[in-house]
Amino acid sequence: MLRRCLSSLVFASLRSPLRGSPWLAVSLCSALLPSFASAANAAPLDYDRDIRPFLKENCIACHNKTTTKGGLNMETPELMAKGGETDKGIIPGKGADSIMFQAAAHTWDSEMPPKGNKVGAVNLTTEQLALFKAWIDQGAKASPKREVIISWEPLPSGLQTIYAIAATPQGDFAAAARANQISIYHLPTHSLVTKLTDETLLKSGLYKQPGVAHRDMVQSLAFSPDGTRLATGSFREVKLWKRETKTVAAPVPTHPKFTAVQEADNTIKLTETAGGKLIAHIKTDLTVEQALAQRSLAATRASLEVTYQNEAIKKAETDATEQTNRLKKANELADLAKKALEEKKKDIKPKEDAKVAAEKAAKEIGAQFAMASSGKPDDALAKKHAEAQALAAKAALDLKLAQTALTRAEAVITAATNEAKLITESQKQPQPAPAELAEQNNRLKEQVDRLRKASDLGELVILAKPALEERRKAVKPKEDAKAAADKAAKEVADQVAKVSTGKPDDALIKQNTEAQDKATKAASDFKLAQEALTRAEAAITDTANEIKLVTENEKKSKQNVVDAKARLEVVKKELEKANADRDLIAKTLTTGLKKAKALQFSANGFELIATFDAGPALAWSTVNGKPIAPGSSSTTWVLERSFGTGDGKSLITDRANSIAFSPDGKTLAIGSGEPSRSGDITLWDVATGTLTKTYAERHLDSIFALDFSPDGKLLASGGADKAVRITDLSTGKVVKVFEGHTHHVLGVSWRADGRLLASSGADNVVKIWDWTTGDRRKNVDGWDKEVTGIRYLGAADQIATSAGDTKLRLITSDGGEVKQLPGSTAFLQALATNQAGDLILGGDQDGTVRAWDVTSAKVVAEFKP
Repeated sequence: MLRRCLSSLVFASLRSPLRGSPWLAVSLCSALLPSFASAANAAPLDYDRDIRPFLKENCIACHNKTTTKGGLNMETPELMAKGGETDKGIIPGKGADSIMFQAAAHTWDSEMPPKGNKVGAVNLTTEQLALFKAWIDQGAKASPKREVIISWEPLPSGLQTIYAIAATPQGDFAAAARANQISIYHLPTHSLVTKLTDETLLKSGLYKQPGVAHRDMVQSLAFSPDGTRLATGSFREVKLWKRETKTVAAPVPTHPKFTAVQEADNTIKLTETAGGKLIAHIKTDLTVEQALAQRSLAATRASLEVTYQNEAIKKAETDATEQTNRLKKANELADLAKKALEEKKKDIKPKEDAKVAAEKAAKEIGAQFAMASSGKPDDALAKKHAEAQALAAKAALDLKLAQTALTRAEAVITAATNEAKLITESQKQPQPAPAELAEQNNRLKEQVDRLRKASDLGELVILAKPALEERRKAVKPKEDAKAAADKAAKEVADQVAKVSTGKPDDALIKQNTEAQDKATKAASDFKLAQEALTRAEAAITDTANEIKLVTENEKKSKQNVVDAKARLEVVKKELEKANADRDLIAKTLTTGLKKAKALQFSANGFELIATFDAGPALAWSTVNGKPIAPGSSSTTWVLERSFGTGDGKSLITDRANSIAFSPDGKTLAIGSGEPSRSGDITLWDVATGTLTKTYAERHLDSIFALDFSPDGKLLASGGADKAVRITDLSTGKVVKVFEGHTHHVLGVSWRADGRLLASSGADNVVKIWDWTTGDRRKNVDGWDKEVTGIRYLGAADQIATSAGDTKLRLITSDGGEVKQLPGSTAFLQALATNQAGDLILGGDQDGTVRAWDVTSAKVVAEFKP
């Protein structure tokens, strides 16, 4: 069998390119690789040793946790077996049937790796394919867990870039990290106090000289709120250093370079012995200056609150006005909606009636049309036909009866007329002879009776004539009725006749089409009317809800105005008190010193020390006369404890890129993460070193920035995933994600009131986020390179920023530039400020630390590598 030993020394940086490269020496030796001449009979293959190397080079680059193309992650055998969007990737024991092998062997629909890929992946060789198939045939087992032992080597000399810098809240000490060395500077005396040393590194033999704090590059630094401890972050570990006062030589009464004299007013003049140049006219001590700094900070915070409340009043008044206008508009809309609803209600009834009528007509015509199409008259038509025939017969009978009555009436009139005429003519005959008198009398009597009858007949004729006229008039309607009935009967008969043909006539077809169209249109009109009515009703509901909502909002807005004004009065009083307290302390600057018993100098010459008959000694820097704690220029820093083990078992993932103390100093937050895979946050108890909380994969990539909110309830974090996330520490949940950066987020900082959050990024911009509304307030540009650091200054609405274009800019939350601090000559990698915000530190690519006084914008201290 062919056996090959792989041994390599790997130096790699998984940190942001802005932070340089940690030097991690890893020695790996592979086991013997079996021959692939007879893969089926080969010894058991080891995934980590035999398979993963060529998969990592040609497959895993595109199929990993971050870039899961096709839904397939190939980082572990378990994930490969799970597969992706298509199917299971591998089938243990069946190499030839596994999709991943088929794709690699180019026998599947999709060939892997694809041609022209962007990661430089190449096709697996024949030998690699044989190993891959054999490994799957053997069960596709994962390698047993092994502890990776890191073989560390000393970092090369000459690594001077400062990737992390920190200042104590009091502004008396600064820490700067160059490679794995951490320098502690005493700022008032412009002196190097010490370089931190981990004695275990000396005992291990890795380093021969003191001054080395970690084995790897130091990526983060943070002082505790009281300034007595310093946390330093490196690869999989964070160390906590404690400041202690060391025993120093006794003060000396004189110093060859300096002369100190206390004046009659107890102030002290510090001069250069040679030439008598005044170094400082000392009028106060450290206690008074610290008290003044605190009072000034309180006054600034109160002023910030006054400004905020004034803005809040304006906003509340604007909101109230908007709500009032909105309410007025809502009432107008409600009136319009009511009118519209009434119109729609009026419109709906005719549309509904028209729809019903049209549907009824369409149904009737449709039934006729259907029966006509079937060749058989429907019941309605048959009934209509029978009724028409009956009506025609009845009309004919009525006409006949009327005609008969008329004939009889005419006959009666004729007979009566003839009779009356005859009688009248008989009366005109000559008188008979006397012989014939008796007979004539009889005949006369008969004639008288007939004459009387004739008279009656005349009257009867006269009476009968109107009746005759009535009968004549009655005949005409009867004739018309008969004609109409005959016509209707004929029409119905014609319809029945046409139905029997099985084909509707054109008139019926047209009638049916028109009826159906009318019904459809009527239904559509009715539906539209219903919808319009529904919308009108909804508009009424909506406007009612709007009025209710706006009324409540108006009430709240007006109350907000009242509350804001009340709050403003409170904060104004707080501001007045804070200013008064500050001014009172300021007055003591010229009257605070007592008569000293003796003026002496520290053995190192950095301190002027005054002793008194009663009370503690006081000290000042011989460089500039600033008050300091006696002996502070000679302090020592000792390793107190470590968080994380620095090896593969460490609870800190990869590099500790960012660390932050909680405002009370009890909790230490560490931001880390495996590059391009995860961003983790761990919380530790400072007093015991115990891990208290882990927020695994809080970001999608390494975390570069952390900052606790002023009240300690929230933790802001920024990372390489371009996002700023806010974690509620009471629940551990992410309560807000601010997105907008287009590159790594390198810094985050809360304003003193906790209402605004600033973030800086490798996209050369600063973003201001309004925590109260959850919105981005401002996007600030103007940098030519990455904005590497950002800090709000004290309690003011001013922000200090550092960038790769060497600019150290001060801006406001609205994006206005306050000033630029000159002096930097190289890429600024790190930024720090003191609590008061009157001191700014910057560390650059050349390893130089500079301290700026914010007020004067001048460099007040500079420390070279």
